[in-house]
Amino acid sequence: MLAALRRKFRLGMQRTVLIAVLLAVGLFSYAFLNLSFCFKLMSHRSLTHMCQKYEHHEFSGSLCEELCGSQSSFDNFQCPLNDMKTILFTAEKNGDMYAVKLAKHNDDDLSWTNSKGESIYPKIEEFHEIVKLHIILAYNVTLDDNMIRALVNQEIADNNSQQMVSFWRLFKDNNYMMGKLFDEESVFPAVLGSCGPYYATEGLEIVQANPSIIQYLASNRQQRLKHALNIMEYIFRLEEMKPEPLRMCKMQVNRFGLTPDRRLKYQSAEHVYVESQLDKRMSNGVKCHTNQDCNFHACRGLCDAERQACTHVQQNNNFQIFCEHVLLGSGTFQPGLLSGIRLPRSLQKLVKMCVQPPKEHQLPDRRQAPNLQLALRLYNELKQLLQAVITASGADTEVEGEAPRLRQRGGA
Repeated sequence: MLAALRRKFRLGMQRTVLIAVLLAVGLFSYAFLNLSFCFKLMSHRSLTHMCQKYEHHEFSGSLCEELCGSQSSFDNFQCPLNDMKTILFTAEKNGDMYAVKLAKHNDDDLSWTNSKGESIYPKIEEFHEIVKLHIILAYNVTLDDNMIRALVNQEIADNNSQQMVSFWRLFKDNNYMMGKLFDEESVFPAVLGSCGPYYATEGLEIVQANPSIIQYLASNRQQRLKHALNIMEYIFRLEEMKPEPLRMCKMQVNRFGLTPDRRLKYQSAEHVYVESQLDKRMSNGVKCHTNQDCNFHACRGLCDAERQACTHVQQNNNFQIFCEHVLLGSGTFQPGLLSGIRLPRSLQKLVKMCVQPPKEHQLPDRRQAPNLQLALRLYNELKQLLQAVITASGADTEVEGEAPRLRQRGGA
């Protein structure tokens, strides 16, 4: 009798747990399918926290008043369609999409402790110099004093330490800084305002969603080839950045998106660096046993066998990463843009050379980096294939644009 009651109790508990799990799965599934509901469930607390800090004068910035004011012009708050690691939520203002993000935490404390045990923060003039030096060291960009003063003073009340700390967090966030420093070049989403460590960028219309096995059944060869050419043109633009090229250590096809004026940008600059700083990072002498120990995401390093240390600059470049991760993909279940497309032998050979460039097509001191001549040949072959696909479809149109004309560089 007692054993039977125990069995019934266990079965009842198992059913209860199963129902609870199914309800939870159903709730989260609905949240991700209904982005407005998802915002209420998962992201609204971020907005509430931001506005509470603003009311207590701990956060400052133009975005605070826009999002937290009684006359806010934002509506249609939603979870992001993708990149939920970077974007907290999206909202619309006058028909334009804003993506709200949060700068990463950093351990670089601005304050120091005096003999009385009190935390002392820099004066606003000292903070200007700290910010200026940080930008020079991290990005090889020099801003004059007036630019620094205008950038800092518009966000921080006089010597407000809490506002200063949150603003310093922004300046230590690579995604935010890349958007600010390279705004005129239009390669990353424009920064539209900030509130403490929160900031908003323009929303992008993602060109291609996460690749899947369904791609082999889709008849979208023309769209994929055109997207590949557009991404190559984007990479050519990164080669021409001043004062030096930009390097992408993560490149995902579903992170490229279009602005309202149809300009291609990459959704997150979190893993994008100026060339000299990335080279310093990859040759910093960290102990290693294999070359893989020196890699940083998709950026490849080289292990010095004698010293057992990472002492070499980045070995590949943006074009090699593009060919391997975007064109070819990562196998059957993560196809690249060229997966399932019948390629001419000449193009197959060029893609293979791009992934593993022979010595005559390598950049100096970068054994896995295809040079610009090889990249331009690949671009022209892709363009010819796209034209052939368009012609075969019966359309009487020509592929627009010319091959980029680039200055030659020894080590880029």
